[in-house]
Amino acid sequence: MTNLYPDESYCTSDIGRLLFHPKNEWSVTAKVVDVIEVKHIAGNHIDYKIEITCVPRKSIELDDRVFTLTSRFRELNRLHANLSKLHKQLYLRGTFPQFALPRLLGKFDPQVITERRHSIDEFLAFVLDNEVLRKARVLQEWTEVSISSVFCSQFSLC
Repeated sequence: MTNLYPDESYCTSDIGRLLFHPKNEWSVTAKVVDVIEVKHIAGNHIDYKIEITCVPRKSIELDDRVFTLTSRFRELNRLHANLSKLHKQLYLRGTFPQFALPRLLGKFDPQVITERRHSIDEFLAFVLDNEVLRKARVLQEWTEVSISSVFCSQFSLC
């Protein structure tokens, strides 16, 4: 299976299609907005709530789109490893950002959570700024679970 989607028709979600557009058409940013401690019988873990904002650059008629998804650090670490490998294989420009190291103990420590949030923000900013990595199959699959909402601009009626 190929690492990059050849065209927009392979995208199965709205955010996937928006990520396929060039940077000069849609500006895409991501940010960790919340950290949620999830408790299970088998153990606890942290979910990172990530908000991906898509802003049209060439049209005031289109509204900003905001997608929300939650992801565990383990999933984000796997995504980082896959995209880092792809970045290296394709000889893309720029230095791929380092990612916070996984920890078995101390993962609920506020300092560790802050380090991970910063690492996730930096990693997603780099990936979403790269038009080639935005077309990566693993990124597209990771964003498929996002929930969409539309923010109306001041010029349009919703």
